[in-house]
This record gives sequence, C-alpha cells and structure tokens, in this order.
Amino acid sequence: LRIYRSPVWPMALATAAGVGVIAVSYQFATDIGDGAAQFIGVPVSIISATAMSGTFAATAFSFSAILYREPLRALGFVKTIGLGPYVLAAGMWIIGLSALMFWVQVLIWLNIDLLLPPDTAEKALNEAGGSIVITLILVGLLGPIAEEIFFRGFVLPGLIKRLGVGRALVISSLVFGLFHIDPGAIVPTFALGLALGWVYLKTGSIWPAIFAHGLHNTVAVLIAKYGNVT
Repeated sequence: LRIYRSPVWPMALATAAGVGVIAVSYQFATDIGDGAAQFIGVPVSIISATAMSGTFAATAFSFSAILYREPLRALGFVKTIGLGPYVLAAGMWIIGLSALMFWVQVLIWLNIDLLLPPDTAEKALNEAGGSIVITLILVGLLGPIAEEIFFRGFVLPGLIKRLGVGRALVISSLVFGLFHIDPGAIVPTFALGLALGWVYLKTGSIWPAIFAHGLHNTVAVLIAKYGNVT
C-alpha cells in the first residue's frame, strides 16, 4: 500500500512514457535537413519538449494528489465566473509583452546579442515544415497547460507556504525562466512567469494563466507564420 500511495511510481511511469515517446520518435524520424527530424510530420524537438512538459505536469499531480492527498482545486483547477479573470490575464500579458519589447530595445542599444530572445516560434514552425495546426496544438495548447499545472499550480503555492507571496512569485518565475535553458529566453520567460503568477494569485484559478500563456505562444506562432507576408 505504501508503494501505491507514493508519488514516485506515477512520476516514473510518466518519465518512462516520455522517454519511450522520444525514443520511438527518433528511431522512426525522417531527416528533413539542417539537423532537423520529423516523426509523422511532427518535429522531434517539439515532441521532446511536449513530453518533458507532460512529465512536469505528472509530477505536480503525483505529489499533490497522491502524497499530500489534495483535491484538484489545490492545483488551481477552480471554476472562474465571467470574463473578468480572462480580461485581467490578457491585460497582464500585454504588460509583460511591453516590458519584453523594452528589454529587447535596451539589448539592441547596448549591442548585447547573447541575451536577445530566440525566435523559438519560427524555429518550431520551420521544423514542422510550416504546419500551423501541429505547431499551435503542441506549442499553443499542450505546452502551456502542462507548464502552468507545474509552475503556477504546484510550485508557486508550495513556495508561498514557506516563503510568502512576494518571494514565492519571484523564485517560481525565475525557475520558470531557467527551465527554458537558452540565455536569451531566461529574462523574457521570467517576466512572463511574473505576469502569469500574478494572474493566478489574483484569480485563484489556473485557467486564466493557461489562457494567457496559450495566447502568448499562439500570437508568437502566428507572427512567425504570417508576420513577414507581404
């Protein structure tokens, strides 16, 4: 009974499933040039990122539901009322986007190319052979859901209990930024994490944060796809 009540086994299963999906994808992938590979029309890199995000979400569910025996509400799965929370989420996203644009301009003025945000949306599109549908499903929907469950639904509330709201918001956002690895992505995702964390704290629900995160990724993909069309 202790084994079945442990959060380790669902985490291990999720990790094994993710590794299996990635391994199968690489095994049967086709080379489309420039070091990129696809499996059934989906970039292996996006499959890998989605599988990793899924493992994070499984970790959050495992600890919350199995170890601490918390209801889904503890992860932020709370019903919202009206459009107010989503208007707030969109507004915070715009504020975060404005801060990002200012940050990029400062980097350009100082000629610091290393910290310029990478165009991950365009890269994902190129690897997907330009398929907007596949990219939007994985990058604009599944990725935000999994990441919000872990970072805003699990990490942020857990840190609040130990560090208080302010420090928890900053640290969880920093971890969110470091999760994206690329030096140029750390500051933008940190700022996005602050905005999403604030939305979660103000609404008490993870859904508006998922909406804002998905909106951010979707807009980035659409700009990468159609922004240069003349």
